[in-house]
Amino acid sequence: MAVRREKTQERGRQARRQVLEAAMEVIAERPVAEIQVQQIAERAGMSPARVLYYFQSRDQILAEAFRWSERQLAEQREDDLGRGGEPLERLARFVTLYLPKGRHDVSWKLWLEAWLRATSANDLSRMADEFDRDWMADLEAIVGDGVEQGVFGCCDGFLAAFNALLDGLAVHVLIGRLEPEGAVQVALDEAGAKLV
Repeated sequence: MAVRREKTQERGRQARRQVLEAAMEVIAERPVAEIQVQQIAERAGMSPARVLYYFQSRDQILAEAFRWSERQLAEQREDDLGRGGEPLERLARFVTLYLPKGRHDVSWKLWLEAWLRATSANDLSRMADEFDRDWMADLEAIVGDGVEQGVFGCCDGFLAAFNALLDGLAVHVLIGRLEPEGAVQVALDEAGAKLV
């Protein structure tokens, strides 16, 4: 009986992962507002009813895809930033991880959706607040280390302004006004002007 339950649970985990992978692919290709359960189901090779067995709604799929994407980024951030190095080098790695990789960056498309829904305080916007605190804590640690080591000068007001700059640059990457590499350089130039 326990073995059968474990197999059933494992099949459920695999099916949920299959749906999330399909959702990530669809999100990369389409505007989030246009995505339907049917499209995710087709990509996952399932019926919409089966998808809705594992996820209650399209919004729950989007929220779980957001959580999954940010968890992967958090792991990558921990690996990249945990390697140590000079504060400027760590800041450059942070900025590169933070900004979108291109116009169809799934995580950033979900961030924009969360911001659009921020006034309704739904799952996506609550998650965005939590994820933003984690990103900001990492940025604060890098800058704090730089100040402590004497590499960075005073940073009054820097964190909030730099976070806003990064978010603005991200939007410009997503709408095609800036290439990712150019956005990274703008951010690092601004950090250098304000911190060094």
